[in-house]
Amino acid sequence: MTVQPLFASSVFSVSSNMEVYQVINYDYRDSDRMYEKILEDEAALQSELEKIHSNMAEFLAAEKVYINGSRVEQKIVHVDIGLRGTPEIAYFQWVIQFQGNTLAEENVLASDVEEEPAEYDIEVLYLFPPNTKILDVETPMMFEIRGPLLFVWAQKGDVMGGHEVVQFQFL
Repeated sequence: MTVQPLFASSVFSVSSNMEVYQVINYDYRDSDRMYEKILEDEAALQSELEKIHSNMAEFLAAEKVYINGSRVEQKIVHVDIGLRGTPEIAYFQWVIQFQGNTLAEENVLASDVEEEPAEYDIEVLYLFPPNTKILDVETPMMFEIRGPLLFVWAQKGDVMGGHEVVQFQFL
């Protein structure tokens, strides 16, 4: 089996009541077209979906996510496997939901995960409501603030993870 990770992307959609949905996509080069075969076999697909659900659940259990200082529980609400335009590129997708309490002044979304070099290019987008001001960002990755949007990225080999913080205010 020659499945190689190519790219990861994530989008955090943060509401003004601090409900967060995160969509994670991982793209893989699948030279043997193994996932094309799995997608044609319902039993194999269900087995693989359970496996990637379980793997992500283990990762989420090890990651610590905080909203305004309180640890929140991340729930996987959707898992999918598909092909990205060609049978040689497979993707895994997870939708994760978590909720915290909103503060009147400054809000903080933070996470702690093991720091490590990125095995592939990574892009992350935080979508805040239009009336949001991003005050500060702590991450080992590169980032750019554009109004209520925060773009974070790393290239293969860059450091990612560790203690990451986004401070923001709903205006």
